[in-house]
Amino acid sequence: MRQDSHVSLDGRGRSYCKSGHGDISHVCCIFSTPRTHLLSRATTLRGQGQKHYWLVRQVDVASFGVRGVDGDFLPFGTEAIIPFSELLAHYSPEVAVFEERLLTAVKEHDFRLVGGRRGAGPRRSILRVDEANVRGLFGIALKYIKARKLSRARVLIRELLRFTTEYAGKDQFLFNGFGIRLRKARYYEGAVLCYRRALAFTQVDDHLYYNLARAYYEQGQWWDCMNALVSCFELNPELPVARDLVVLIMALADSVRLRTKHGKPPVPDGVARRAEILGEAVFVHDETAQETARELCLRKEKEKEEDLWLPGRDAVGL
Repeated sequence: MRQDSHVSLDGRGRSYCKSGHGDISHVCCIFSTPRTHLLSRATTLRGQGQKHYWLVRQVDVASFGVRGVDGDFLPFGTEAIIPFSELLAHYSPEVAVFEERLLTAVKEHDFRLVGGRRGAGPRRSILRVDEANVRGLFGIALKYIKARKLSRARVLIRELLRFTTEYAGKDQFLFNGFGIRLRKARYYEGAVLCYRRALAFTQVDDHLYYNLARAYYEQGQWWDCMNALVSCFELNPELPVARDLVVLIMALADSVRLRTKHGKPPVPDGVARRAEILGEAVFVHDETAQETARELCLRKEKEKEEDLWLPGRDAVGL
């Protein structure tokens, strides 16, 4: 049995935010607005098509500093302070532009921004990619999900996962934690993306494969769910939550009523057969699973009897 005990099922393996307040902390990124949305303090702005680009940095838990970027994609001008509500309503994160354009320009021009001012002395510039910044931007994605702005959340999550810059903390723990939070927010599409990104760092973690299977189960993606479960069982056939999920899939395959209750589509025959094979391994290791299976069989027979109706049933003593 091989497993990475640091990747958890519930995200407790590592804290979500090392500093800051709540989900949003240390955000510094390029954001865009439509050209019709202007700050009174801005003069010359960098734009493309119908967009204006801005450098946005977090000032405190509910305030953000905004300034324009010039023709070289470097920040300039006086910083205006806006509330978080305005940032969510009118500004869209442009993670790829931040990484590919602004950070490239910063390196070429040896430009630093320290605490909102152009750099002087040895202090580190805030214009960088690090774990705190990535977590802060992920917190904004969670806010989009809560506000049902799912298209904006989808774009932001995909761009965060595509960061090519290496930074401390860019590992399976980070992306597994993101996946757990997205699953709990019922945004299963994003959870799947994060778990799969985490698997780019390790292929020997049973918990991570179970988390992926659970997300696919929530989506009703039976084949993907089963493939992830098989990988989980190959690493650890004794993981209790994985066993429970296999038994549940077996029950769902046999019961329309149970599928209706859980809002799940029919289970393909091939998936049901693979679940039965995994179920045999479950029964070998867990006597309680055998009792659960017997209860499910009895319930299935009872449901069939309740659904049976024939004319004159009472008259013949049925």
